[in-house]
Amino acid sequence: MSARLAIGDAVALGAATIVGFITHDTIGDVERVAVTIAAFLIAWFWAAFLAGVYRTDPEVWRVVAVWSLAAPFGAALRALILGMSITPIFVVVTIAVNGAVLGLWRIAARRLDVG
Repeated sequence: MSARLAIGDAVALGAATIVGFITHDTIGDVERVAVTIAAFLIAWFWAAFLAGVYRTDPEVWRVVAVWSLAAPFGAALRALILGMSITPIFVVVTIAVNGAVLGLWRIAARRLDVG
């Protein structure tokens, strides 16, 4: 596993999540922010491990595809921990926005030979 790619993935997904909280003016709810980041990172690393994202140098589309499968599990974990329901639009937006950020990070990482 490339530790640099894993760290970059975590930073990209965490940063996108923080920006979302800032955009919705809910950044002050530290527990909710922390649970959200943790839930999505757990889901991401679980899915990435199962899909072999860190065993090879996958194409960016594959990384984003794995994220699109991981995000609903992250949303479910978040909802379970926080005692909330899952809002479908939240899942769709999370797949799109965080997937775009993750994809852009992976494009930059490939060009900078980070892996």
